[in-house]
Amino acid sequence: MSEQQARFNRRHLLTSSALFGAGMLSGCKRSETCPPAQLAADDTKLRATMHYTDRSPDPAKLCNGCQQYLPNTDADCGGCKLLKGPIHPAGYCIAFSAKS
Repeated sequence: MSEQQARFNRRHLLTSSALFGAGMLSGCKRSETCPPAQLAADDTKLRATMHYTDRSPDPAKLCNGCQQYLPNTDADCGGCKLLKGPIHPAGYCIAFSAKS
């Protein structure tokens, strides 16, 4: 692989990663995602570190069933005690802790 191809591949990887990360933060209509939020870099990084997603891979572990979830009666999306920004009720992160 030439140096030019390697640079393109790194650039492509970084661009794709940034777009994917933005897509994870975008987004509530209960059937879709929550509205985009302007988050500080540290908050964005924390969401990524916690592997937050608007769609839980496990139907038994949804944000609205977590102790950390804060429902919002005025909007479809709620909040979280740990993460800033809108949280989809059907979302998930690795900090999931089922409500008692």
